[in-house]
Amino acid sequence: MDDAVVPLLDRSEAWTHRERHQHHRFEIQVPEDTVEIRLRFGWEPRDLGSEHLGNGLSLSLFGPAGFRGSANRSVGDQDIRITESDAPPGFLVGPIPAGTWTLVLGAGEILNDGAETGELTYHLEATARIAGSGDPRRHRPPAAPAAAAPRPPADAPGWYRGDLHSHTVHSDGEITVPDRVRGAVERGQDFLAITDHNTVSHFRELDAWPDGITPIRGSEVTTFHGHLNCFGLRETIDWRDAARGSGAARIVEQAHDQRALISINHPSAFGDPWCGGCHWDFALVDYATIDAIEVWNGRWRMPESDNNGALAFWTDLLDAGFRPTAVSGTDSHSAEEDEYIALPMNHVYADDRGEGAILDGIRRGRVFLSSGPILTFRARGSDGVDVVLPGERLPADGTLDLTVDVENLEAPATLWFVTSGSRVALGECGAPSTRLVRDGLTATMWWRLELRAGSAPTAGVLSGDVLALTNPVFVTV
Repeated sequence: MDDAVVPLLDRSEAWTHRERHQHHRFEIQVPEDTVEIRLRFGWEPRDLGSEHLGNGLSLSLFGPAGFRGSANRSVGDQDIRITESDAPPGFLVGPIPAGTWTLVLGAGEILNDGAETGELTYHLEATARIAGSGDPRRHRPPAAPAAAAPRPPADAPGWYRGDLHSHTVHSDGEITVPDRVRGAVERGQDFLAITDHNTVSHFRELDAWPDGITPIRGSEVTTFHGHLNCFGLRETIDWRDAARGSGAARIVEQAHDQRALISINHPSAFGDPWCGGCHWDFALVDYATIDAIEVWNGRWRMPESDNNGALAFWTDLLDAGFRPTAVSGTDSHSAEEDEYIALPMNHVYADDRGEGAILDGIRRGRVFLSSGPILTFRARGSDGVDVVLPGERLPADGTLDLTVDVENLEAPATLWFVTSGSRVALGECGAPSTRLVRDGLTATMWWRLELRAGSAPTAGVLSGDVLALTNPVFVTV
């Protein structure tokens, strides 16, 4: 007998701005012996005459065993087919167990087009294809998709360089995983985190990565009140109940249950309506549980990222006694964006190039960020002990003698010594390298190094673009 197609859902509706920032759930009953779920999904209007002003819906699917995929992309009408052995980017392959499945429409932005009657109209359809009698696919037991495993460690202790924020066709990117990885290898990266929105479907391509680059298993948890990167995941994070009040806590808990790191992305970025949820807006956050802050997103001078604001946010947390590690991310969505100059990279001092060692280096704050220049330092505290890595500690009096080497500099810049409540220009640095020595410096709570373009008299404290910065050395209390 031929396969039969059974309708499960056929829903069309007009929504206004009152339905925005909600996860709208639709349950479907999947019959026994289903071998394919097909989803048809679309909405209009998409944009309102500007690339930065548009409506946005995302479609996610959850089965009896949990997450099965997300379509986080603003494209035309989508036709999604999921089987045991095949699924489009964003979705997971695997058996199709009978029972209650849930479709979730995440209404990020619904704009009224300047009219009181403005609205968004969507259509959502679901069908199941059932195997015919005698088909060997019938009565197969359900199974959850296998969790991704990390690669074994590689290489020796040292500095490793890579990107912690990038996207592919598995969410809203325009580049495939192989092309993303190939470009990273060509740029000499040692590790790469692909952090597609609310999915881990890109994990199924990990086995095809070349040996010369370490994959960091990542996902960008994308909510209405903020975005968080998770690194070292085994499975997806459930973001659906992340209310503005204490919703971040549940996301952090899920990540830490997997021994994954969690990082707040672009906290000062433009938010609604330019980019729904991109600005960090969660309340009641326990920042002692936050592992990292993305202080540098894309090119430093991108106004939509407001990296100076993110740097100030992180600095305020340091002054309050918290110790999240500063990280960066290109946030690249295409091969064209990869070609931008001055994109930031994370330089992590780790015991080896394995994922676990890279993440441990980030946890310990052994990181500096750079668009090209290399910063190394040696700080001798009052106890006569040398400190050469960010994340380490100096005696409580905060006094130190400092030697800094700046390399790979293409134009003059100013090196700043930044501590709680103040900053001091240590001197100007010329291309291609400079050594600066300063004795008798004093730090309060913590200190870091910040390399900014231009000379001190003309650049001012914050006007020059950041070219490199270190994580803090802490003053022991």
